[in-house]
Amino acid sequence: MNVSLTGELEAVIEEKVKSGLYSSASEVVRDALRRAFCQPESVDLEKDSPELAALVRDGARTRRATHNNGDVRELFERTQQRPRK
Repeated sequence: MNVSLTGELEAVIEEKVKSGLYSSASEVVRDALRRAFCQPESVDLEKDSPELAALVRDGARTRRATHNNGDVRELFERTQQRPRK
């Protein structure tokens, strides 16, 4: 398959490769296509994880928050225990 790209897109791809995140232009293009077409269109944080949404809101209102060991693990475990719809 051959694809024609604009000069601007070629420059973006070259920069990604130069950054070291990718080893080739093909990797950049494959990753971009995966992200564009193979991942969920959008995430509704309020619907999908209200606990995480609340933490994000609290964090946005607070300059600094203290976290205890295991806070993230506990939140993760609670969300895994909920039945999926």
